[in-house]
Amino acid sequence: MKKKLGFVLALLLLVPSIALAVDVGGIKLGGEVQMRGYELNNFWSFYDDSNKSYPYATAADFSDYYRVDDDWSVFRIKTALNVSADLGDNVFGYIRISNQTYGENIENTEYKGQRDGDNIDNKVFVENAFIDVKNIASVPFSLRIGRQNLMYGSGFVLFDGQSQFASTSMYFDGIKGTYNFTDTIMLDAFYVIDQENNRANNSASDGGGDDIYLMGLYLTASDWSPIGGKQEVYAMQRKDQSLDMDIKMFGVRFSDKFDMGLDYSLEGAKQLGQSAWSYAGDYDQDAWGGKADLGYTFTAVEAKPRIFTQYAYMSGDDPETDDFEGWNVFYGGWPQFGDLLAWKFVNVPWNNNANYDYYWAAGTTPGEAAYSNLRIATVGASCVAGPVAPSVSYSKINLDQTYGYGYDSDDFGDYYQANVSYQYNKALSFAAYYAVLMPGDAFWGTDDAYEFYWEAKLKF
Repeated sequence: MKKKLGFVLALLLLVPSIALAVDVGGIKLGGEVQMRGYELNNFWSFYDDSNKSYPYATAADFSDYYRVDDDWSVFRIKTALNVSADLGDNVFGYIRISNQTYGENIENTEYKGQRDGDNIDNKVFVENAFIDVKNIASVPFSLRIGRQNLMYGSGFVLFDGQSQFASTSMYFDGIKGTYNFTDTIMLDAFYVIDQENNRANNSASDGGGDDIYLMGLYLTASDWSPIGGKQEVYAMQRKDQSLDMDIKMFGVRFSDKFDMGLDYSLEGAKQLGQSAWSYAGDYDQDAWGGKADLGYTFTAVEAKPRIFTQYAYMSGDDPETDDFEGWNVFYGGWPQFGDLLAWKFVNVPWNNNANYDYYWAAGTTPGEAAYSNLRIATVGASCVAGPVAPSVSYSKINLDQTYGYGYDSDDFGDYYQANVSYQYNKALSFAAYYAVLMPGDAFWGTDDAYEFYWEAKLKF
């Protein structure tokens, strides 16, 4: 591992030297050092004493196979070095290489709270590596080719990408083209790979492929309509060949922020196509999802206090129909509602606390926060008092559908979050975060899940 890190550092240090022969002014170096100290308990389950996570089994059903250790005190460190280059003729390049240490000397095993895959100790990875070509042939069309982040709106359907590094990274591998009709109206078209799994197209056991990919169109328009604000319209397709899943999603989003302090966003989407359940039969996808935000900032007050409310809805499967109505999260998981709720929905089979035995409706990508069958209403407040910025929120969480497991209740629980950050200077910041998720009657477990971390972050 030391050899790998040495090679990465040498490579990044060599880039400016090589570039001197091209254009010194076009090269920029940067980076990040982030350290967090975590205290976590019951983040997989609501069982404090037994550390068991299966939500609808009786005590007699538990075995070591279902044991999960979810009481952690751990340091998590992320480091990153990046270089960007303006090479002239509207050609640009960007590379970001990162390392995550999530604890030290962690075993890559399956039964000690640490899952197989990318989320292991001292993982070095390429977080971004892309080529930008702008205004091709003097036409307002640009291309971004390579490993890149995609984020639209509030990240309700597209943001977290490759989140297997415990939400440290959010990249996609692929290509995105952007056409600017005007300065305020643009259309993005993208094709990206989530999981290649095997390079051979006929590698799956059924003779088909096993890739997972995403393609879509996303139109953004600002300050052009009579209602003002921003309007977004999108159409996307997510295909999981292993599960014979092919879901199309169509959605719209409206948002605006007014001088008097009011801000809002409203988003809704419909999903059709072939459900992940189709591997077991003929199930069509027929799901709805939406998210609404409303806030007010007291602009006359120096600290700019803001109060806000939010409601998010992701449909659950109705067992009385022949279709599958469970919402597919696409790529809107980790950033939205905080770590504790994401862990309850994370796509690791016997740890998917919230979807019961419907966890595979999300797909086969490990580490996804597979939100589905969910209604969450939130109120909160925040302000900015000089370099200090505190915020608090409370959420009431319910299931959209119940399936007869647990206590057959839709009461998921109560969710409290508090955060405060301190901007020491332009480069250095500190923060502290605390969250409690109290289970409702939908769960057999009655112990609270909580998360606390402190953070020091340097960006340069």
